[in-house]
Amino acid sequence: MNAAKVTGYAKKPKKELIKAIDDCVSLSQLFALIQHENITMQMHSQPGASNLAPKVLSAQEIIDKKDTPLERLKTEIKKSVLKSK
Repeated sequence: MNAAKVTGYAKKPKKELIKAIDDCVSLSQLFALIQHENITMQMHSQPGASNLAPKVLSAQEIIDKKDTPLERLKTEIKKSVLKSK
């Protein structure tokens, strides 16, 4: 009889990965998922970005727009996952 061998970790399919990204509630949880799933993404700056005046948002604007570093990073990671093979 041949026994099934389990070798390595089977990565999550894209659909499950997107759900797991959405379920992350902290940056550390999100970074752990990135590391565990071996997600690769390239961060780059835009030329002249340092010349732009920063927009100061009130606390309510941040909450309403879900404009937090965690939400921004989730969006970029989802884009990276969807672009991958």
